[in-house]
Amino acid sequence: MADKYTAHLLLGIDGGGTKTEFLLTDLNGREIKRVILGGSNPVNAGIESTCAVLEKGIMQICEGFDIGKISVFAGIAGLKAGENQKLINDFLSRFGFASHGCGSDIDLALEVALNGKNGTVVIMGTGVVAYTRSDEKLYRTGGRGYMIDKGGSGFHFGSDALNSAFEFIDGRGGSETVLKLVEKRLGKKLEASVAEIYSGGVAYVASFAPAVFEAYGLGDSEALKIIDRNAHEAAKIINGVRKPLRNSYDKIVVCGGLCKQKDILYSFLMKYIEGEVSLTFLDEPMVNGAISLAARSAEKC
Repeated sequence: MADKYTAHLLLGIDGGGTKTEFLLTDLNGREIKRVILGGSNPVNAGIESTCAVLEKGIMQICEGFDIGKISVFAGIAGLKAGENQKLINDFLSRFGFASHGCGSDIDLALEVALNGKNGTVVIMGTGVVAYTRSDEKLYRTGGRGYMIDKGGSGFHFGSDALNSAFEFIDGRGGSETVLKLVEKRLGKKLEASVAEIYSGGVAYVASFAPAVFEAYGLGDSEALKIIDRNAHEAAKIINGVRKPLRNSYDKIVVCGGLCKQKDILYSFLMKYIEGEVSLTFLDEPMVNGAISLAARSAEKC
């Protein structure tokens, strides 16, 4: 059995707007090595930056192993836009893997959350997108990026936190509690941090999302409004993706970084989701879906 595991390994890659996770396992899914780097969404960072993150992670996690005996699958947010999937597939082909494949982060979510069955998957990470699977068909809403989508993502929670903090500074309302939590995260005054926030980009803005939930836990009314607004926008996406099915499939699974706030988000989402549904939050890492898809590719080697 030992030869089986050393003869062929699996590499799963889960790339989002905030972080990219690399997991190397044996053919039975037992972890050998794990690496976590920064975000790799090509829509936000550009394809060159995505490739740089992927190359760094692949080199680190494959060090000391025969790359020709590794099957890889990379699920990267934003990969369905333009020619990104072809570019990343061509990029992976240069390493000499035993087999390689790539898709979007939703491919990983569908694999882990639904295991080939019908239902709806919502990714609430740095961005927000929902897919409903009905047999061989997929229906999608959202996932158009921070400039187009209006709420329900880590970016929007973070942006709303910053806006609320500045509103309080300006005397336009907002929340003093959120301001204090944002400045605690910054380690300095918010007014001195505008350039840093803009240079940090989408993922950096999303990193302020926890301030909203912490403020809510402290009883802050403005934080409640922010959560309610974003949950409403996420529910619109969920309701929209389920309309072609006339709500015939009631299983809804939420994935992504905002799952950490499931105890708070559950009631807010259920307030706006239409129909009788089963709403669950996925605790399993989505990189496991990449391992599963890499294993399918390995079977063909």
